[in-house]
Amino acid sequence: MRSAPPPRISARWFPLVLLLAFGLLGPGDVSALPGVGKLKKSAEEKAAKAAGVSQEEQAPAITNDTVVFDDVVLELTPARLEGIVATFNAAKSASAGRPELVEKLNKAQEERNNYWDKHEEEIQAVRQKRDDAELCRQDGLREMMDRKTAEYSQKALSDPAIRDKYMKIAQQYNAAAASGDTAATKAAQEAMMKVILPSREDTLEVYKKCPPVPAPLPSETKLDAMDKEIASLNGRIRDIDGKVSEAQAQQGGMTRGQFAMASERIQMYLSWRQSKSYSKSATRGFSKEEIDALEKYLEKLIAAMG
Repeated sequence: MRSAPPPRISARWFPLVLLLAFGLLGPGDVSALPGVGKLKKSAEEKAAKAAGVSQEEQAPAITNDTVVFDDVVLELTPARLEGIVATFNAAKSASAGRPELVEKLNKAQEERNNYWDKHEEEIQAVRQKRDDAELCRQDGLREMMDRKTAEYSQKALSDPAIRDKYMKIAQQYNAAAASGDTAATKAAQEAMMKVILPSREDTLEVYKKCPPVPAPLPSETKLDAMDKEIASLNGRIRDIDGKVSEAQAQQGGMTRGQFAMASERIQMYLSWRQSKSYSKSATRGFSKEEIDALEKYLEKLIAAMG
């Protein structure tokens, strides 16, 4: 069954996606945070309609009249904003080139899936033939080994020289095993197996009784090349992701939940701040000190978070 191609990621939200994905934020942090659910779409639409603001101009309404800081909602001080900007910038710097690689991976996976759909039937058919031939060979060689083992066991019973030879090998094996001499143990094992292992002539005789193993199809060769390209792209993306994690680990200062809430509030402020309906005096959901700090870092925040 064909696996779904990797999801495409919008470049605008890429830094935040990285933070969610590589250790600073958890996937459920944002939706489960206190206060986020209070931003209702219906309230936004009603407020925009009452103010005569078009759907294009309106930004998310911030309905909190007062701000209550706690263990999750931290005050957006200049120091915290500086750390948040540094974290996003570190993520973007470390992830340089990742969006292009993701795009290449999406395209390569899609091409691979389409190629597999087109050639699946012929590839599956030749693989089944190959499996049947290999199974025939394995079964034939196993039967030959069983037969040679039985024959040699009978000879050992009637031929004292053979019996003495293998008693000596068995003694060497036991001594090597007891002393932990792996090289001697291996040599004794090989000596015991030598008489029952198929020779080259035995192997060729078995193979003649089995159907030939089909050579790789051109479509199989191309599919293998596609898989190698996809594996290479995945490896390069993992390398970048490791650098992103390292860059983020150097920032710190807040828990996942605290960082998620701070990022969400900043994004809301930036969205409102850049809309035509923005009014500093009517801003709600932020303390005066936070607004002053946000305005001070406005250009840096927009550059880092968009």
